[in-house]
Amino acid sequence: MKLNMISLCSVLLLLSIMTGCGEQIDKKPTAPVKGIVTYEGKPLETGEVVFFPDSGEQIAHGKIQPDGSFQLTTYEEGDGAFPGTHKVTIISERDMEGISAEDPEASMEPSFIPTKYNMQKSSGLTAVVKEGDNEIKFDLE
Repeated sequence: MKLNMISLCSVLLLLSIMTGCGEQIDKKPTAPVKGIVTYEGKPLETGEVVFFPDSGEQIAHGKIQPDGSFQLTTYEEGDGAFPGTHKVTIISERDMEGISAEDPEASMEPSFIPTKYNMQKSSGLTAVVKEGDNEIKFDLE
């Protein structure tokens, strides 16, 4: 019994050292991904692009800038996404916080783009990320 307790303590100590107190040490390599999102031929000015790897691993995401550009992040700012095929969603909505029912904006659709782009199952968007730099354009209709 004493030997099992010592073995258990040794394994736990080793695991805590290997994990770096909660930090990930073995990060899977990513590839830089940047691009642009347009809607009806014009740059989408706000929103979020999300890449869901077909492998089921961690997602990558990027904020859409006023010029329609985005840059993906998985672990650290701008590090990209895992190489492979991804399902893609794009969300771009108005800020409806604080708008009363009497406000003319209250009757406006909250999404700047068709809501089908908000979900993996309906977006119809995919992307292949290759090793090295990637530039991807999404032309939404």
